Order: sequence, then C-alpha cells, then structure tokens
Amino acid sequence: MIRELPNPFEDGKCFFCGVDNPSGLKLIFFHDDETGQTFVEYTPEEKYCGQGEIFHGGMQMGLLDETMWWAVHAVTGEELAVTAGASFRFLRPVFIGEPVRAVCVVKAREGASIRLSGWIENAAGKKCTTVRGEYRVVSPDKYRALLDAKQG
Repeated sequence: MIRELPNPFEDGKCFFCGVDNPSGLKLIFFHDDETGQTFVEYTPEEKYCGQGEIFHGGMQMGLLDETMWWAVHAVTGEELAVTAGASFRFLRPVFIGEPVRAVCVVKAREGASIRLSGWIENAAGKKCTTVRGEYRVVSPDKYRALLDAKQG
C-alpha cells in the first residue's frame, strides 16, 4: 500500500517540504509499505539549473538528503534525526523539465544510527544519481540545541 506521509513540521519553513516557504519546493512524500521505499516525484525547474539544461548537482544532493529524512521518519517514526553523512554518485544527467523520482530505503538501524540508500531515477526508470547515507537520532535536548545554535 502506498501512503502519503503527513508533514510533521508545523512551521512550514523547510525548503524542500515546507508549505509556507514561498521559495520552497513544497514536496509531498510517499511510502510504499510493500517495497519499503519512500519517494517523491518532482520536475526540476529552470531556476535550479547547473550547466546547460542539467539539474544542479547540489539540488540533487539536497533532494536525496530530504528523501532520506522522510524514509527515516516513515520507517522508524523518528522526527529528531539529522544527517550524519552521505556519499553521492552522479551516473547520468538529470535534466531540467523532465520528471524524476527520488527514492530512499532504510537499510539498517543500530542504536541511534540509521543507514540508508537511495537514488534519483528519470522517467525511463534509469538511475541518475545515487546516495548512501547515515542519519543519527538525537535527543530532544540535542535537537533543540542544534536549532538554537544561532542564538548561542
């Protein structure tokens, strides 16, 4: 069964998923309970162009990082999880104006560490960019300290 994932963030500021960010993408994520895949569909806009008609690599990495968080949330229910590290590979170009799907899967959890893998695939189903990443679940106090770091 494929289910839409409700956004747990009330402030709506996130660039990728925030509904109240006027510059944001306002993405809606889904989870397939049968395959374990969390995914989002998106058509890269011209304003996110790198060279030529290629979707900027930094935006691709951000899209995959965001999809990893949603996979963590969908599978574990955790909200207080942050990126610990990620490794990206660019296999083929992702083009502006052509729909893509970003997909991530939780591979393992050991304590506070959650390992994931994912990819961006084009409309033909070919993998364009891949990621292997790790998220770390943090305590509410640590999470608050991260958010409040600018004030300190």
